[in-house]
This record gives sequence, C-alpha cells and structure tokens, in this order.
Amino acid sequence: MRGLPIVAIFMILSFSICPVAADSSIEMRGGGSVVMEQATATWCDVCASHESWISPMVESNGERLIRVSLHSSINDPLGNEASKFRRNWLGHTDSDPTPIYHFDGVRENTPSSSRGELQRSLLDAEGDRLSHESLDVSIIFESSSVFIEAIIDDPIKKNGTIMTLMLLKSEASINPEDATNGLLTSHSVLQQIVMIGENTSSIYPVGWATGTIDYEIGIKANFSFEWPNGMDKNSTTIVVIHEEENANSGHTTLSALSWNVIASEQESNSSLWPAVVGIGVIIAGLAYKSQRKLR
Repeated sequence: MRGLPIVAIFMILSFSICPVAADSSIEMRGGGSVVMEQATATWCDVCASHESWISPMVESNGERLIRVSLHSSINDPLGNEASKFRRNWLGHTDSDPTPIYHFDGVRENTPSSSRGELQRSLLDAEGDRLSHESLDVSIIFESSSVFIEAIIDDPIKKNGTIMTLMLLKSEASINPEDATNGLLTSHSVLQQIVMIGENTSSIYPVGWATGTIDYEIGIKANFSFEWPNGMDKNSTTIVVIHEEENANSGHTTLSALSWNVIASEQESNSSLWPAVVGIGVIIAGLAYKSQRKLR
C-alpha cells in the first residue's frame, strides 16, 4: 500500500504534462517549399488515373512540395468558395478541363501524363527561385482561437506582394454516390483562405478570419480566427505563402511552408514522455530511499 501514493503522484504528473494540444504554440522557420495547386473534381476520370502516382510523388518529396487540391464548384461536393476564388485568381474557371497543375502559381506546360513530368515541373519551379527568403511563422492555439504571425525580415520583394493563409483538409472523404470517378478520398483539399496585401484583402468564406499586414520593417502578417465548424484538427494542414500577382509576369511564389496540425501535436506529446518517465524514476528513487530509512 505504501507504493500507492507514489503511483498516484506519477499519474497526476503524467496527465498534467501531456495535454499541451488544447493551449499550445509552435514556431517554424522555412519557406523553400514549392506550392503545387491542382484543379480537380470528383467526376474527373483523368484526375483519378493520376492519383495513383501523384500521392507517392508528393509523399516522396516531403517538405519540398506543398499540395493543394482545388475542387470544381460544379457538381462536386468538395467544391467551395475558397477553391472557386483561388482557381479564378490563378486564371482559369470551371469550364477549363481538369486536371490543371500550377507550380508556384505558374501553370504547368507539360501534358502531366506521368510522375516524371510533374517531378520535372517541381525541379523547374525550384530553379526559378533565383533567390531565397526565410519565412518565420508562429502559431498559437488558445482554446478554439488561433493566432498566426508570419515574418519575413529580408523579403525578396515587398511592394505588391501578398501574404496568404490556407487551411487544407488533409484527407477528405467522398460518398460513393458522389465519387463518379471512383476515388473515395481527396488529399489536401482547400477549405479556407485569406489573402492580404497593401491594397487587397480577400477572405473566403467571407468573414471566417481577419488579417493585417505591415511592410515597415520587412513584412509582418497577422491572422486570427476561431477554429471553423466542421474542420477536424486531426485532418488539417496550415499553409502560409508569400506570393506576388503581377499583370505582366503573372503569379509567383516567393516563399511557402506548411504545418500538419495533428502530426506536430503528436510529436510534441511524444517528446514529453522521456521527461515524464524521468520524473517517475526520480520519485521512485526518493521513495525507495525513504522506505529504507524507515526500516
């Protein structure tokens, strides 16, 4: 019975240390990822045939590539305001054929009939980044509220650029009756978007978040929102992009990074267990010594 209080203390410490996901923060530094945006649809047979090699290609490239699926707003249950806006911003509409791939905002030139062609487009996009900038992002969770700060101390370009925030559903399920192309899941589906610049502010769905941008010293963007209804943190990826829309040169991504919410929370929790075990060992050692003295 003497060991019972020790076990109780150890359990209390374990449960008090591990639940950091409800109110937590994370800091990231990066920016070198290429953004691949894919215009797709649940009725697109060609899109379904591509999926067998797109998913392995995306996975094999890791942080080099950020995938964003932009679903059609016509007869597609995964279509939404954010995807429709972003597709129009990229310069095409629902009447265009699918799939269409954009790497760092630039429409791909190849037929995209193989994994090798998409990999080549990724290499070309990386080569077009003549300069690199560092993007520092901090994300704070306070209950259902989220606050994101993105800072670029030495931007490649300031004037006319835009800071973009995206929320993606990492894996979205499709009802069999709606999946006419046979695919029952879609990956990295755009759900919410904020694009803010010096003279522009686009938020879809309207009013879901707020954003401000400051160009005085480098670039600093702040986003805040309540966690959207219907979005599961276990299947959400947050994307931050610094990009440019130019009437002459089109669209350009200057830096980008992404963060998978649940994967990082699991990593954070698992990293705490060594500390919990260490505390347990110390408590057990102290208890053992005290019991020997009592004897």
